Amino acid sequence: MTWLIIILVAAIICAIIGYMTGKKGEKESNAAAGAVAGAMGCGYLLFHLFLFGVGLFFLIWLFNAIFG
Repeated sequence: MTWLIIILVAAIICAIIGYMTGKKGEKESNAAAGAVAGAMGCGYLLFHLFLFGVGLFFLIWLFNAIFG
């Protein structure tokens, strides 16, 4: 559940940045694009951290299976 909160906070922050940097007629679309890009980027990083943890867990398990 914590990962979902992190992604939502990143999306909100990127939406605000997209809204603030948008031109007069494009503020809403820039906010939506910023929210999507922020959420996807944050999800991508969290997914890679998850894969790193799974790989590390597997490496420890394999070391224990061979030498333990």
